[in-house]
Amino acid sequence: DLHRRFGLLSQLMFLTELRKQLCAVAAAVEDDPDALVLPHEKIHDVPIDDDFDGSITEGSLEGDDVEEAHGVASRMVKPLLNWVRSREIDIVDEVTPLISHGELRLTSKEISGAKNSLEDDSQVSCMATGGDAMIRRMIQGGSGVDFRTLRVGEAGNSVIVVLFGRQDAIKWLMANETRNDEAVAKARLKLMEQMRVIEPITSSDLSIPKSYAASHPTTESRYRFVDPWEVEALESRSGETASAALGRGRYQALSVGLIANSCEKTVRAAGGLHLLSLWSTLKGGLILTKALCSAHPSWERDAGGDLLMKKGFLMEPSPYDNSIRQHLYGNYLFRRLELPQRFLALVQVELLDLKNVTSPSGSSSLTAYALLRLKRQGSSAPLNHKARSLDSACTQPRKISKSSGPNAPASWGSLVRFRFPLPEEVNCEGRSFDTDRESLFKGPPTCLQITAYEKKFMSDVELGGADVNIESLGSGGQIEEWVPLRAGKDGITWFARIRLSLRFELLCLDASLDFSETGKKERCPSVGLEKISKLSRLGAHEDHKQGMKNSISTPDFGIFGNMLY
Repeated sequence: DLHRRFGLLSQLMFLTELRKQLCAVAAAVEDDPDALVLPHEKIHDVPIDDDFDGSITEGSLEGDDVEEAHGVASRMVKPLLNWVRSREIDIVDEVTPLISHGELRLTSKEISGAKNSLEDDSQVSCMATGGDAMIRRMIQGGSGVDFRTLRVGEAGNSVIVVLFGRQDAIKWLMANETRNDEAVAKARLKLMEQMRVIEPITSSDLSIPKSYAASHPTTESRYRFVDPWEVEALESRSGETASAALGRGRYQALSVGLIANSCEKTVRAAGGLHLLSLWSTLKGGLILTKALCSAHPSWERDAGGDLLMKKGFLMEPSPYDNSIRQHLYGNYLFRRLELPQRFLALVQVELLDLKNVTSPSGSSSLTAYALLRLKRQGSSAPLNHKARSLDSACTQPRKISKSSGPNAPASWGSLVRFRFPLPEEVNCEGRSFDTDRESLFKGPPTCLQITAYEKKFMSDVELGGADVNIESLGSGGQIEEWVPLRAGKDGITWFARIRLSLRFELLCLDASLDFSETGKKERCPSVGLEKISKLSRLGAHEDHKQGMKNSISTPDFGIFGNMLY
């Protein structure tokens, strides 16, 4: 089927290029007076039949009227245009079909190939569940797995990462999964690493003092959980399309070479070197990528009917949810053709103004900054200097000058960018096929959390915080609003004006044949490890209190789970 689809695509691309060339020839205006047409003074001598129908066999090309010439050209190529159009319609269901949940899963070829690379049935079982079932059981009270927090960054302004020990995990697997077989337990952990369900962290990954490293040798590994929808706070615009290991996937920056290589094997198998030469000449990889990026999902092609209602309530998805669904469908189309291109979501946050409602004569000058993160609705993880997650961002302090006029806003002018992947093995609603994974990591982030601070010499003052729902944010659009910042018992005294925008960038899954860990890290560095390593230069501390150990027992993580990423 895959070879047939690429064969049909090749035929359509050839017909499209041929159509362009014939249309250009048919619509061309002859400027050479010595061309093979009758001289102008002899045109009137040609007898014209009263039943002339405008066909090219009746001397219709001999007129000198431009509009008539274009009309004749149109009649010449119209049968070809109609035929090409019919071919386009026929191929729609081959390339962009109506979908079912089963079709969104990995193909049988991908599953069988993955199983063949595994050594035993226990690893196959681990691959089938994704390892999330084991995580869900390990976080239960009484599991014996010790969870600790690693704090990296400056004292009083640190990021926390929840870790668990490798030896604890091996002991738990031996007791619950592998029947006391240590080798199988280690192999299963290794497989979870390869699938990026967990990510190892050793003292060699941290830029820490030698005194700390002496008590934490490099042979002692700890793991952090990896959210399939892991959010990265970008430091610059160039990071939007940078290669990275993000979520459960490894992504490379999109390039013409990667696009061409992704199609070469399939096209060669479908039609040999002759088809591959034609495909390369027509730049088939680029044309196909652009076509799939602009393809409308099947539910939008059927749009135009009544609104979806249930018990009198509108059930249509929000603009944000619909944008995620559209690009998950786009990823499905690329995956169906075994292409590595994938969409990643980009959310840009602009902090425009800051306004004090208790100062009618205008706010005095101050130096302000903010902590921000994207989170899921209902997440109660804190966002402050004492405890903030790895995916949070901190803006640079900016001096906001005193503004004039009653309640005049002050210019802030900070900007933060976030990106997150659209994971594999989810349906177009963003729900995972693995119920354990869905319970732990329920869909994409849907809320922007913000906490604003005034920079002081001794201790910074919190101006307030807020949760901003981004459900009304659509792809290519933006929303702008004043957000009230609530500061504990003091209520609301500050408002921040923010602007949010959403768009999607196309990257490629890492398809390199170099499977070594060093090669993977060089091509696609882990965003989590990179940030941990960078912040650890400012300081690192592991919490050795036993308060975290199995103190929270919930299959859905709760507050504990919200701190894991």
